[in-house]
Amino acid sequence: MIKQKNYFHPNAPWLVSRAMECNNVVTGLAQIVIVAESDTKGGTWDGANGALKQGREVYVRQPTTEQTLSSNQLLLNNGCTPLSWPTSNLEDLLAPIIHKSQIVQEKQQQASVKPDQLSLLAITNE
Repeated sequence: MIKQKNYFHPNAPWLVSRAMECNNVVTGLAQIVIVAESDTKGGTWDGANGALKQGREVYVRQPTTEQTLSSNQLLLNNGCTPLSWPTSNLEDLLAPIIHKSQIVQEKQQQASVKPDQLSLLAITNE
C-alpha cells in the first residue's frame, strides 16, 4: 500500500520532520550521494541510510589520519563506499565517481517507465 507524504511547498515553515522527509526526495533525485561527516542520528545519517535503501551509491569520507569519524565508519559498515580523504588531487579522486554518476543518469533517462514527481513522495507501508 502506498501512503502519500506531505508536499514541500516553497513557503512552508521549516520543521525537522519536513527536513527529514525531504532527504528522501533529494537522494531519490541523486545519481550518487557523498557524505563528508555524519553522526549516528539526524539528517545526514538518515539521508545516507535512506539513499542506500533506494539503491544509490553512497560515498563516505574516510580520513587517512587518526582523525575519529566513527559514524562514518558505521556508514561504511552499512555498505557505503569509502572516499579517501584528504587527497592531493581532487579531480583524480572525483573523476571516476562523476563517470559512474553519468552512467546512472543515462540509464535513468533510458528507462521505459520514468518516475514522476509524486512517486518520489510516496512510501510503502511494510
